[in-house]
Order: sequence, then C-alpha cells, then structure tokens
Amino acid sequence: MKKNLIIIFLGLSFLTTSLIVGTPFEFMNPTIDKLVTIFLILLITALFVYLFVLALRLERKIIKRITIGLICILAIPYSLTALWTTMLTRGDYHPMWEDLSIYTNKDGEKVISEWRETSGSIYDYRYRKIIRDFGQFRISLEWNRKKMKGLWTEYIIYTKRTQIIDIEKEEIIQTTEKNEATNP
Repeated sequence: MKKNLIIIFLGLSFLTTSLIVGTPFEFMNPTIDKLVTIFLILLITALFVYLFVLALRLERKIIKRITIGLICILAIPYSLTALWTTMLTRGDYHPMWEDLSIYTNKDGEKVISEWRETSGSIYDYRYRKIIRDFGQFRISLEWNRKKMKGLWTEYIIYTKRTQIIDIEKEEIIQTTEKNEATNP
C-alpha cells in the first residue's frame, strides 16, 4: 500500500508540475509537432489510467477516495487542454508559434517573443527563455517579461531591425536597420 501511495504521489506531483510549467520542447516542423503532441496526449492519458488503477488497489477507503478525488480534480484541466489541443491539431490547419523578436542580453541569455493565430481572430502571445536551440528543435521555458532587467538587444524578425532597449524603462537606446548594418 505504501509503495502505491508513493507512486501515486510522485505521479500527481509530476503531472501538477507539468501542468504549471508546460513542455520545454518546441518543434518548428508542423508535422513533427503534431505527432509529438498526439504522443504526449496518449502518454499522459496512460499515466492517469495507471494512477487510477493504483488508487483502486488501495485498501483503506478514505485514502482511496481522497486519491481518486485528487486524480479526478487534476484530470479536469488536462482533459480541457487535450480537447483544445485536439481541436487545434485536426485537419490541415495547425497553428504554430512564430517568432516575433529575439532578445539577447550581455550575459548571452536569449528570450524569444512568439505569437500564434489560434483561430480567426484569437491570437496568443508568449515569451520563452531559450535554453538550447538546435534549429528545428529547441528547449525553452515559459518566461515572464517582467523578469528581464537592464539593457537587451532586440532583433525584430519581420522588419530585420535591431535595437538596444532598456526593458525596465521601455526606452529604445539605439536602432539599426538591416541595410544600415550591412553598409560600412
């Protein structure tokens, strides 16, 4: 019984942390992203089923009810997320996150501003701190822009403009256009 409780506790801790932090993996290829998304949905579903089976094997009724209740409560946001993600990945249209700006500070830290057209007129925006970039695959974490302090170099992808900004004051210090940077 203790072994099952420990496994259930570890599983619920992992699922709670994953729900809060999200996945650290980004795939730039829509087909690979769709396959990985489907695989993760199946993996998380299997983990919930496994934890539920372990909870049913518990001997004490009160502990069994509490653990089943916790599993069900945690399954609600996962079910809603899976439903939303499944709706987004069906068919030919698969909304992908697109990079808007790349921020770099003097310590070499990189933060990327991204957006996605979720549907018609619904847009999502986010910041991700890049841990490692492999081209078509990168490891990154959700990032709060308020954590960015001091001077950052911002490269705006669509305009190919580079500017140095003071994040806290939201003040542009210097701007360089692409053709200015290439002409000596």
